[in-house]
Amino acid sequence: MPITQFEQRARLLSTPDALDAFLEENASCVLFKAGSCHRTEDALKTLAAALDARSEIPIGLIRVVEARPASQRAAERTGVRHASPQVIVLHGGRVVHSRDNWDIS
Repeated sequence: MPITQFEQRARLLSTPDALDAFLEENASCVLFKAGSCHRTEDALKTLAAALDARSEIPIGLIRVVEARPASQRAAERTGVRHASPQVIVLHGGRVVHSRDNWDIS
């Protein structure tokens, strides 16, 4: 899946309220927190490839630089300390997996 398709599929979460609504609607989902460093692009490619065949999984995308309050809310809601890039997988409203930085690939 090209990154553009991944990004089209992902729901942009730019505010704490948008994040809250997304998590209320999607107890099982993937959150991707995108930073501004070169690792973000590599992590995004890895995640896009992993989710290519899993179109049923909702994806929330937080662009950390532009949406710091949403990123902070994600840390509060999930209990996963902030990092970027970062992937957080939730199932049934609980964190079942998280990775950040080079651990994503």
